[in-house]
Amino acid sequence: MKTITIIGGSGFVGKTFIDSFNKKKTLKSKIKKLFIICRNPNKLKKNKELNFKKVKLIKGDISKLKVLPITDLYIYAAETTKISAYNNKKNIIHSHKKAIDNFCELAEKQHLNNILYLSSGAAIRNKKNNNSKYKKIYSKLKAYSENKIKDLSKHNLKTSIARCYTFIGKWLPKKSHYAVENFISDGLYEKEIYVKSSNKVIRSYMYADDLISWLIKIATHSNKNCPIYNVGSNEQIELRKLAIKIAKIFNKPIKFNKLKNKKTDVYVPNIDKAKRKLNLKINYNLNESIKLTIKERLNEKIS
Repeated sequence: MKTITIIGGSGFVGKTFIDSFNKKKTLKSKIKKLFIICRNPNKLKKNKELNFKKVKLIKGDISKLKVLPITDLYIYAAETTKISAYNNKKNIIHSHKKAIDNFCELAEKQHLNNILYLSSGAAIRNKKNNNSKYKKIYSKLKAYSENKIKDLSKHNLKTSIARCYTFIGKWLPKKSHYAVENFISDGLYEKEIYVKSSNKVIRSYMYADDLISWLIKIATHSNKNCPIYNVGSNEQIELRKLAIKIAKIFNKPIKFNKLKNKKTDVYVPNIDKAKRKLNLKINYNLNESIKLTIKERLNEKIS
């Protein structure tokens, strides 16, 4: 695996890949160059904290591209997680399907191999938990894309699917719906840490560096049967306890919303398959992940 193309590389995954790549944490896989395809590469390149020395930025919309670069591995990460994008149901469904459909057509025409699709645990999440418009649409679209990737096996292409859960790291989008990022930002910039949830929420967080090593390992084991692996940490924690843990680090008070119902929202992966078949492991526990992320964010704040 000397070259990798990341489709939709301007977000959390793309930035984390670039960061990890330039820290030489991916040298074990002998990766020499990254190709990043995104709609606005100039905006990405303005980020002074990222080194683009061995990264080729390609401007393009995957729903319209006519050709893809020939590389050893392809990672499809072009689907948005912004809740606001799902307010227009008709538009998001159309754009999502057009993009993955075109990618699969290009993969078939160019006979691209070693394709890793970044899905979500939401693709198989219990429908009872999908009580919001965003979650229902997001879940259905992820399932749609998974089926498109699986169908590539009919053309003898090697593929795999990573069902990604929740993560922690410097490049998580700011001011988003990710609780752990909001808690850290509160600790850095606000007077208190605010827990908005009105019910019990249980999550787990995989550190960004573990994410990259897992994705590369899964991708290198792509095959015509399209194996599917859950990607995330199995070290679970309730959000209030997470907020308390982060508040202690910053020595700041916590504001809680009252619990209005007894429902518990659990979103934690079973990663036994990845551990057993690929010998993957979690290198950073939750405490280490939080401290490393805060340290990275502090350096960002100082610079």
